[in-house]
Amino acid sequence: MIFVYSALATFSFFFIGFIVAQIKNDNSIADIIWGLSFVVFALFNTIYSGLANTWSWPTLVLNALVLIWGLRLFLYIGVRNWNKGEDFRYVNMRKKWGTRFPRFKAFINVFMIQGFFQYVIGLSIIFIHGFPKTELTGISIFVLIIGVLVWIIGFVFEAVGDAQLKAFKKNPDNRGKIMDQGLWRYTRHPNYFGEATMWWGVFITMIAVTDPIGWIAIISPITITWLLLFVSGVPLLEAKYKNNKAFQAYAQKTSVFFPLPPKK
Repeated sequence: MIFVYSALATFSFFFIGFIVAQIKNDNSIADIIWGLSFVVFALFNTIYSGLANTWSWPTLVLNALVLIWGLRLFLYIGVRNWNKGEDFRYVNMRKKWGTRFPRFKAFINVFMIQGFFQYVIGLSIIFIHGFPKTELTGISIFVLIIGVLVWIIGFVFEAVGDAQLKAFKKNPDNRGKIMDQGLWRYTRHPNYFGEATMWWGVFITMIAVTDPIGWIAIISPITITWLLLFVSGVPLLEAKYKNNKAFQAYAQKTSVFFPLPPKK
């Protein structure tokens, strides 16, 4: 039942997000609430596991990882985007949809699809709350520590990458320039790489202390990596700069995703 209740929690959250977006006439609210949705998801599963008496101390570790990531992302994007108008990606969506049933299309194509992916990516949260191991071995603890370390690496890339980009854009001398400093010198998308890495860390943390059925949740980090690399992350942002000569020069020497030394 934990899968059903979690699905209902996800649907309810994104339905409320859809209502708020229609009131503000801004579907990019979906970006702001993305990180928050995982916070709510983790807290809901914590309550469920507590009532079902399946709560274990490793859930506290995994919840901390999810809450730190989700709250940071929520606050970062929220402060950056609130009351600044609809993001260009969602404006383009509206143009493609036309004038027939735009709200219904926003409900399905933005909020329900995002809710679906949030649920899939959040499978590690469900499994650690619903299927914890009854006994933990030294190997389990060791693998859990590895998972936390992987998550920390990802968090550093995302948080530091975002902070570096924000500082770069804040400097008026950099107007029209391409960010190629700090972590951005080694990957064109340190924040996306960091986010994917964090979810691999969450999965490793979960699988260390969960029954073997938890391996099903490997679809979680695979999904977020696929989305960032091939769907909604890298492709959309790079398409924006396809005619920018400075960016193309930057792209020729800088890895697209995985951090690597810049080419000479």
